[in-house]
Amino acid sequence: MKQRQQAMSILVRGRDRDSVKAFQQVLKVSQLRGPALRALAGFNDPQTAEKVLAEYNKFNESEKRDAIGTLVSRPKYALALLNALERKDVPSKDVHAYHIRQLIRFENKELTEKIKNVWGNIRETSADKKKQIAQLQAMLKPAYLKGADLSHGRFLFKKTCSTCHILFGDGNKVGPDITGSNRANINYILENVVDPSAVLGKDYRMSTIVLEDGRIVNGLVMKETDSALTIKTITDSVVVAKDEIDLQKLSKLSLMPDRLIDEFKKKDIRDLVAYLASPRQVPLRGPRAPIDPQTKRVPFAIEGETMTVLGKPRGNIGSQKMGGYRTDRWSNNDHLWWTGGKPGDKLALEIPVEKSGKYTVELVLTKARDYGIVQLYLDDKKLGGPVDLYNNPQVITTGVMTFTAKELAEGTHKLTLEITGANPKAIKRYMVGLDYLRLVEAK
Repeated sequence: MKQRQQAMSILVRGRDRDSVKAFQQVLKVSQLRGPALRALAGFNDPQTAEKVLAEYNKFNESEKRDAIGTLVSRPKYALALLNALERKDVPSKDVHAYHIRQLIRFENKELTEKIKNVWGNIRETSADKKKQIAQLQAMLKPAYLKGADLSHGRFLFKKTCSTCHILFGDGNKVGPDITGSNRANINYILENVVDPSAVLGKDYRMSTIVLEDGRIVNGLVMKETDSALTIKTITDSVVVAKDEIDLQKLSKLSLMPDRLIDEFKKKDIRDLVAYLASPRQVPLRGPRAPIDPQTKRVPFAIEGETMTVLGKPRGNIGSQKMGGYRTDRWSNNDHLWWTGGKPGDKLALEIPVEKSGKYTVELVLTKARDYGIVQLYLDDKKLGGPVDLYNNPQVITTGVMTFTAKELAEGTHKLTLEITGANPKAIKRYMVGLDYLRLVEAK
């Protein structure tokens, strides 16, 4: 096999016309088919599309992406691909909007009509959206993208996009899995974020269901039986009895809303787009802490290492200097460090509140390979869900985690950290580190 792979490498570099038959034959050989699939795009051979499609369902995900890349490289190959989509031999989810945009550029009337009938909706992007895309293109130059915080970009993806999309295995299967799409192309990302309905597969067109009692349900029809429809909305799955449906209409719009990033700050757009274009997964982290460069502290923060411990929790609680960890920054280069705790143990800390009011709670915790999962409580009421503090190999922070504004009376309040377990990949030491807490008066 090693000799065959060396021979394949020579044939790929040589681009010899007589190599085509060899490339087609080795589509049955798993160790050779990836380079063969990519190489076949360089040759116009009438048998290529047939040979590739005959083996398609035996390919892994990476090989399927290579196969689709080859099949959209020429109009005749593309027609064969669209026929396979029509026969359900190839799932429509395997063909991304990027591929369709590429096919439209052939300006082949037969191909364009086939796309509309088999794959989905195509329309021209409006003038105002083209203007917005151009403005974002001008802003997101390589030099500006180089300063992006990819971990914060992942945080924004988790918050904004993962309800419907999967990237690097993380997210939900409402819209297409975008891991294998042309994410390295910034223009492709912007076109799909700003105008998601311009090129839209049939499987992702929104249905509007009007029920007899006046209720309206918008979403994707995921399952249909003789008696009911299962509709996937952005937030839920809804089962609707067919005899209760007054009207069902298939929209030309995507479930993904327009103007999704209009309220984002420039840095947030940069971080999200850079993360979407990233070739690999990065740690999940919120925005970086607003540390003052002069004082090395977050203004008006309660430093974790200075907080009063309530009761006598299991383990040791103290301060740990963090200046030696160069992959992130900690307020005051220090944090409260809890070691020796076990699942079920709780650490309670005192929070002084100088005047009554409504406050947003900001927190930063530490993440490392031997840290646990914690549930936070404010005055014994949960703050969000469990926070996984595992990260490997670097020691980093969670970034700023912000929790909904709470009414707090003047006086003393309590922050509780409960160890609930650890990531399966973590070294089971269940450590916890709190950098700081800050109460921000809500407007």
